[in-house]
Amino acid sequence: MHKKIFLVGMPGSGKTTLGKPIAAKLGLPFFDLDQIIEEKEQMEIKDIFSQKGEAYFREAEANLLRDFSLKNDTFLLSTGGGTACFHKGMQFMNETGLTIFINVPYEELFRRLHGNGTDDRPLLKGKSQEELERELEGKVMERLPYYNKAQISIKGGNLSPEEILNLL
Repeated sequence: MHKKIFLVGMPGSGKTTLGKPIAAKLGLPFFDLDQIIEEKEQMEIKDIFSQKGEAYFREAEANLLRDFSLKNDTFLLSTGGGTACFHKGMQFMNETGLTIFINVPYEELFRRLHGNGTDDRPLLKGKSQEELERELEGKVMERLPYYNKAQISIKGGNLSPEEILNLL
């Protein structure tokens, strides 16, 4: 069994929701990279974006990903939606542990995020229904080349933790 597992995928794909029970079943501690960043920066992700900008956030995210991974021997880590796409994040995760892409169609992401699901997601917040749909479709297309480098890709919008464990 792998000792370091990274879940990658779009916001709303279920990385945290699925990650917690999967980690428990595997006997691994669960961590969420966004929470680690918020603790280190002592502010919420949306505030980091608005006050310090995306470039600052991506740099902090990359540094904390590496720092956390090197200081911890075993974990299941839910990463942010863009973690794999910046500062060679996917390459680092593939070299360090097992990467699992939770591949959810953008139509399902839209269904999950439409309404109040974007409040804590700075790149999606405040968009109309049409803008959110276009933004999600664009982000999925932009990020797929990175996500597709994951060692395991799990398709589907309604997978249970047990179904994912059976695929590992």
